[in-house]
Formats: sequence, C-alpha cells, structure tokens
Amino acid sequence: MSSWFTNVQLGFDMATSLTIVGAAITWAVRQKRQAEAEKVRGINQQVRSTSLQKVQHVLIEMEDRFSVLIDESQKFENMIDHRVKTVDGEVDYTNLNSAMKTNSDFLTNAIDRLGNIREEVGSFYESIQVRRYSLIPLLDAIDDGDKYIGVFQKNIDEVGEAYNRVSSGNVRLLKELEKVVTSINVEYGDELKDLEEEQLHALIKQVSEDEKVMNSIKSIIFDEDYFDWVQRFVAEGKEQDFLDKVVRPSKVEDHDLCTAVIINFILSLLRKQHELISQVLNTASHTVMKARIECKDILISLSAISHKLVMDNNPESLNSVIEKYETEAYFGRNTKIR
Repeated sequence: MSSWFTNVQLGFDMATSLTIVGAAITWAVRQKRQAEAEKVRGINQQVRSTSLQKVQHVLIEMEDRFSVLIDESQKFENMIDHRVKTVDGEVDYTNLNSAMKTNSDFLTNAIDRLGNIREEVGSFYESIQVRRYSLIPLLDAIDDGDKYIGVFQKNIDEVGEAYNRVSSGNVRLLKELEKVVTSINVEYGDELKDLEEEQLHALIKQVSEDEKVMNSIKSIIFDEDYFDWVQRFVAEGKEQDFLDKVVRPSKVEDHDLCTAVIINFILSLLRKQHELISQVLNTASHTVMKARIECKDILISLSAISHKLVMDNNPESLNSVIEKYETEAYFGRNTKIR
C-alpha cells in the first residue's frame, strides 16, 4: 500500500514538475517573442521617425522653391488674366491686344517671365527628382510604403509633364509666332483689316510665295506640340485628318487640307495678329496655373505622408488624408495660390 501510494505521489510530482517546466518554457518563449516584437516595433518606430525627419526636411526645401515659383507665376498670370475677360460666353482679348499695341515691350516681358517660370518649374522638378533617392528607400521600409511611393512618384511625373507643357507648348510657340508676326509687319504691314477682297487675295498669294515667311509659318503649322492651338485654323471635323495626313507623315498626304490651313493662318496673321498672340498668352497663363497646382500637389502629398508617419495608428488612408488636405479648410488645392 505504501509502495502504491509512493508511486502515485511520484507520478503527481513528475506531472507537476513537467507542468512547471512546460509553463516555464512557454513563458520563456512568449517573453522571447514579445522581446522580438518589441525590437521590431522599436525598429519600425525608428524607421518611421527617420522617414518623418527626411520627409519634413524635403517638404521645407520644396516649400521654399514653391514660394519662388509663385512669385514668378503671379507676375505673368496677373499681366495676362487682368486683361482678358469673358463676354456672353466669348473670350474678349481687347485689353490684352491693346497692351501689346501700345507697349512694344509687353510681349518681350511676357515671354521673359514665362521663361522664368519654366526655369522655376524645372528647378522644382529636378530638386524633387533628386530627393527620390533618399526618400523612396525610407518610405519603402515602412508598412504600406508602396502606397506612399506610388503617390509620391505620380506627383513627380505630373510636375515633369507640366514642365514640358510650359516649355514646348508655350514658350517656343510664342517666340516663333513673334518671329513670323514681325516678318509680316516689316514686309506687309500691321493688321490689314480694311483691304478689298481682291487686294487681300493678292496679298495672301504674295505672302505664300515669300520663302522666309512661309518657312516660319510651316514651322508652326507642322509642329505637333502646337496642334492644340493650330487646330483652330483647321475646318471642323478635319482635325484628326490634319494630324494624320499633314503633321505626322514625313510627306504631306492631303495637300488641299494643308493649303487650306495655311491660307487660314495667313489670313489671321494679316487681319488679327495681336489676337493670335493673345490667344497663346491666355493659354500659357492657364498652363502656368496648372503647373503651379501640380507643384502644390507635391507639397500636399508630402504633408499627408508626414501626417501618416506621425499618426501611426490612424486608420485613415493616405488618399483620404490627401483629399482632406486638398479642401478649402486645409490647403485649398484649386482655390488658394500658396
């Protein structure tokens, strides 16, 4: 009986010991896992903190560049927008035309200011492009970093496109248009509105036979970068044909269409050349505004990323924060200049 009791007691002691040992092992494993988790959390927090510091540093730098861009863009936008109005749904260029007629330096100043804007947008773009190499690896190291990178890269690409629009679509066109207008004025006069029909036809023929002027005209007409503006001289419904059969082929495929567009352009050069330039200046002003907003999107995105890095446990998505920051209550993407 004593032996049986001893065996049972021994069994209980062994079971108890195994339980204690098992509990100890479980506790030890749990502690190790918790320590590892704490270590990972600590590393993540350190990475987030480092990322936040870098994002804030880049944001401050880009804010300074944006401020310079705003100063330049406002000089140009104000000199154009204040002289253009809409009357009964039609754009009225009278005041802008008058400014060019009465001030021989007006167009030169406008082109110079547009060139300054191009340089500032280009500088903004180059700066944020370079910062990718320090920002993206940091963003990639945190949770949902790919989302941050996607938004950031998209905004950079849009600034690059805005720079191309200002450069190729506006500055070059204005310079080429100024050149052909000057040639027309020197040879044939300034805005010849009161000519008889026969005189006008004779003048159009004379211009079309002037190799120097025609080379300048064709340089504008055949440049696809200018198509958005040139298409106003194309018959309605023939815009795509003009692109496919005149502009893009190595040789003109539709000579009748090409001739009709050139005649329309020459006619406008003779009758309303200042308004043609005003149209381009007005388009350029809208392009500058869009470029300014694209650059502002970079600042808004960096601000939203900063918010997400600070508010680690905030369930609000990055896109939701960006949309919130775009509103009038925050940064007023489409309503506030700065």
